[in-house]
Amino acid sequence: MTTLKLYLEDSDLSEATAKIVELINGEQPIIRLDRTIFHAQGGGQKSDIGLIDNILVTHASHSDNYVDHYVADFGNLEVGQEVNISIDINNRLIHAKHHVAGHLIAALIEKRFPDLQATGGHHWPGQARVEFSGTIPPIEKVQESLKSDLAEAIFEDIPVQVKGDPYGSRKIAIGDFPAVSCGGTHPKSLGTLREVEVTKIKSQKGVLRVSYSVAN
Repeated sequence: MTTLKLYLEDSDLSEATAKIVELINGEQPIIRLDRTIFHAQGGGQKSDIGLIDNILVTHASHSDNYVDHYVADFGNLEVGQEVNISIDINNRLIHAKHHVAGHLIAALIEKRFPDLQATGGHHWPGQARVEFSGTIPPIEKVQESLKSDLAEAIFEDIPVQVKGDPYGSRKIAIGDFPAVSCGGTHPKSLGTLREVEVTKIKSQKGVLRVSYSVAN
């Protein structure tokens, strides 16, 4: 048994129905469903929050083949029950925007500076950053080009698409940039970002770190 992650196919899905397959008691109770729209924390992106019927879900995480939905209590819920599930769509959009902004920064820098390669990213609001390895150019040059490249890409409202099998070989493609493997959520186009600010660029021990923020 696995949890089918519906958000992998459609990041805009904010409501659905699901069946409870397991209720796990513990320090914090966990609900497991046969399918979910809750993005489980991972890949540098925070989890969704929302409701299972009227029960507040405060966190979602991966556990083997399941998505664990953390709640304060089970209320009157029972195994086998069909429930309505819904996410906080504004919270989802904040994290989706930060995630796609990280992909965009990686794509723009790799195109402008082919000797650099993105090696990691962290897309939490207030902590967002992308790291690169390779031959590091002058930071001022990166700063200047990235600012204008970001503004242009957002102005052009470049589409963001899911490529491959959403539940298997899923990749995210921003326009004509190379598609990258990703299990996160993203808006359908870059215009949603409105503005991405590069807050800091620093080089240390052969790693270039680009920190950024996204307009609400």
